[in-house]
Amino acid sequence: MTTATTLPPDVVKAQQRTGWGAQAHQWYSQLEVIERQWGVLTEGLLDLARVAAGDRVLDLACGAGDPALAAAARVGPTGTVIATDIAPDMLAFAAQRATAAGLVNVDTHEMDAEAIDLPDASVDVALCRLGLMFLPDLDAALAGVRRVLVPGGRFATVIPWRGDGHPVPRIAGVILDSLDLPAPPPPAPGRPGIFSLADASAVCAALESAGMVEVRIVPCTVTHDFRSPEEWIDFVLALNVPLRQHLAGVPDERIRQARRAAVQAAASSVHPDGHVRFGGHYYYAIATRPADNDGGTG
Repeated sequence: MTTATTLPPDVVKAQQRTGWGAQAHQWYSQLEVIERQWGVLTEGLLDLARVAAGDRVLDLACGAGDPALAAAARVGPTGTVIATDIAPDMLAFAAQRATAAGLVNVDTHEMDAEAIDLPDASVDVALCRLGLMFLPDLDAALAGVRRVLVPGGRFATVIPWRGDGHPVPRIAGVILDSLDLPAPPPPAPGRPGIFSLADASAVCAALESAGMVEVRIVPCTVTHDFRSPEEWIDFVLALNVPLRQHLAGVPDERIRQARRAAVQAAASSVHPDGHVRFGGHYYYAIATRPADNDGGTG
């Protein structure tokens, strides 16, 4: 299942490398809020992958270091974690965080998840939190995962699903309306994007095609909790890459005006304690490399 795109894959890759690199500072500035929203997904990922002391772990598309750092704490001094990402600016923050946490078992490595440049059968576990949906060629990535896993090695990923009714597009629309800007066109079918793998059956088929076994899907709903409308809107403005790209060149004063409009619109979602809460829907996909050389090549 090679994902078709409207742009050549090398163009998509260049855009992603530039875009995520430009996001690095915003991502780092939101780490506490990110952990509050997605930390539970990390714990579920590590549990389902059965990450344990002494494991050698590969984290694909780790961004500023998640779930690599959590995995490093679990595997302990006898284990290792290779934290990889396409954007070196993101990896710089991951390395900084690992050093600050005293985690000497984390190695950061700039790498495209579709071109894993590690030896065959060199890791016990491969992880990817909220990254697979941005890959133009899912088949290439999963073939690489299978190749580098030891026989019996585990892969686990978590992916967003059920985008319909999600409040972020509504609040992004408020921001754009306040600036008299049109909404960006919807993603072309098959183009990488936040909900491009919302159909879990496609991921199952790709894992099986890669020669993985014991494939299963575990749905997950988490409660996203922001301490105020302002915190939520700042989170959206910082981390929503398509929105940020659409706002490029808009003067800061107009952005501040749009932020105020969005905060007012978010007031309808505020709970009595002042927090904004809503459900986020995800699924885990878990698979294993066959214990011997059955179930595929590589």
